[in-house]
Amino acid sequence: MMKVNITPLDLKAVDERGALHHFSTDRTGEFLLVYRNAGAVSGQHYHKGTSAYKNPEDLILVQGEMILKWKDLESDEKDEVLVKAPSRVLIPAGIWHQTTAQTDIVFIELNSLKDGSEDTYRLDK
Repeated sequence: MMKVNITPLDLKAVDERGALHHFSTDRTGEFLLVYRNAGAVSGQHYHKGTSAYKNPEDLILVQGEMILKWKDLESDEKDEVLVKAPSRVLIPAGIWHQTTAQTDIVFIELNSLKDGSEDTYRLDK
């Protein structure tokens, strides 16, 4: 069973101007708008779940494509998946994860910098 949940955003409408997708959230406050250049590697960490907005980590890939590598730290289950925008990615606590931008990407993290700084851990090498 896949631990990380990746779902394309619902398409509401499309016309000559482009497409309209939608999602909903009960989260409020400060969020992060992140730009990464093709080839950039991010993450390489996990969360313990002490910050509510990092359990699960919730991000919206708005533009581009990225490879998401993840590993469950309890079961050692792991996977590598290509995520294409527009998609929503939910990563539970206890899952080590890393993203590699395959193209220039834009994503929104539905958490603040404080949420991340208080609940981000790296594996000992």
